[in-house]
Amino acid sequence: MTRAAQAERTRATILVTARKLFAAHGYDATSLQTIADEMDVTKANVYYYFRTKSAILEALLDNNIAFFDVLIADAAKIKGKRARTEHLVDGFVDQVIGNRALSPLGQTDPSVRRNERINAELARLSSLAIELIYGPEPTDDQRAAWFAVSDVGPVIAAFPHLTDDELREVLRRLCLRVLKV
Repeated sequence: MTRAAQAERTRATILVTARKLFAAHGYDATSLQTIADEMDVTKANVYYYFRTKSAILEALLDNNIAFFDVLIADAAKIKGKRARTEHLVDGFVDQVIGNRALSPLGQTDPSVRRNERINAELARLSSLAIELIYGPEPTDDQRAAWFAVSDVGPVIAAFPHLTDDELREVLRRLCLRVLKV
């Protein structure tokens, strides 16, 4: 294995380990040392790849942000409010299910709110999605509906017994009902 491949593998392992620990103990309760201990490496090894715990959080959430950029761009090409909204909801729910462990780190989580770059990206994506669903001048009720469905961490935490398919259906129905589509 080349050095570059080994470096990428170690970086990916750090992210997988951090995701697991953030889900189990919360972002604030997980330190770089905890991540290193779980991987059985030195803290310096983790620090080499990620200078801060916030950088790990950003790396974990950057994939989601990139996914939602593509999802929103694709939805913008769809004619009809219902079809466009269903496309957004289906993509959103699939991404949430695929990242079930990170779902509790929603927009209202203090760790996310403290990260200005992630916060700005989430605000930008929310504005784009709201406009796609409701048009350029959404009402306060419509904006509130979007924010209610876009942070489903508490719903996921309340239903750990559901399979991914069962949770997907619950979330899809919830989102479409609240968004009034």
